[in-house]
Amino acid sequence: MNKKAALIITHGSFGKELLKSVEMIMGEQEDTFALGLSLGESVDQLREEADSIIVENQKAGKDIILLVDILGGSPSNVALYLVKKYKNIKLITGANMLMLIEFFQSREFDELDDLIEKIINSGVEGIKKYESQ
Repeated sequence: MNKKAALIITHGSFGKELLKSVEMIMGEQEDTFALGLSLGESVDQLREEADSIIVENQKAGKDIILLVDILGGSPSNVALYLVKKYKNIKLITGANMLMLIEFFQSREFDELDDLIEKIINSGVEGIKKYESQ
């Protein structure tokens, strides 16, 4: 089973802060990277940074999961470009803390496709509605 790496690509510093927040709970994590696109920054630069992370991790034989905040924005367009360019890359939208926690808890034990399902299920199951009575 291949080692698994995650690359979080979001608007602004959301992904970087998401990773920091999860590491507060779970401790520092290896093979996880976060990039953000802030107002006025170059999408081409973001694509180049993400591309180099993918190349480095694929050379090391790792499967890569891309997590983005929303589908349709520049960060997800960069991620979709990478999915088309490279093999063994999966993309998940709607990145949240529960998804990242699931990734860290399960990446050593699950095959890539099973891990993807677990991550998505964790993210969705964490959405609840509560009302005052």
